[in-house]
Amino acid sequence: MDGVSRVCLVLVMLTHLLFQIRVYITYHWKAKNAHGLHSPFLFDLYNEVISSQKEYYFFKQFRELISPYSSLISERNAVFLYRWAAFYQPHSVCIPSASFPVSLALSVPSCQKELSVLSLQRFSEYERGIFKQLDISVLENQKTDLIYLDEIDAHTAAEISDYKCVIIYKPHDDKDKDCVWRDLCRLNMVSISIDLFQFGILLLNKNQAKQHFVVKMR
Repeated sequence: MDGVSRVCLVLVMLTHLLFQIRVYITYHWKAKNAHGLHSPFLFDLYNEVISSQKEYYFFKQFRELISPYSSLISERNAVFLYRWAAFYQPHSVCIPSASFPVSLALSVPSCQKELSVLSLQRFSEYERGIFKQLDISVLENQKTDLIYLDEIDAHTAAEISDYKCVIIYKPHDDKDKDCVWRDLCRLNMVSISIDLFQFGILLLNKNQAKQHFVVKMR
């Protein structure tokens, strides 16, 4: 790599870092805790999911199962997803990325323990064995209540219309993703959007008034 290329790379990294700092400061300034949430739904979400210390029976085994995958998602974030699924109670979930720890976190507490993926072959034989042991039905390309997305783009708006709940990992990860996230929050079909910085949650309910919340995630 020559000197000009190095300078360009440093500038790109610096621009990204400054963007990350700016969006986090904005989030931190706007974010509310339990005392600033006047919506009963959000108040319950904060107390039962975000700040809860409740230990589910499965947590000890869950932490052991996801520990080798710490490079994909932190234990803290995985536990949050489990708590969200236990709180929201989706019947079934879709994980296009086939992330094993995320799949466990969202499907184990779901009502029907049904997991939809693009291809079963994305999971190892060991991972498929764990799903079977936990009575999780893994299907390909099935309609579900909830979808978890690592990446979003201009096509995401059309892709999420059939879901009741959409979880987006790191919606402010870069400028493009941040712009898409903001556009998704403004969609008419999205009734509630929740910005937790680490996660963005969209709830689609045509019978509910549109609301946007920025909530502190511990």
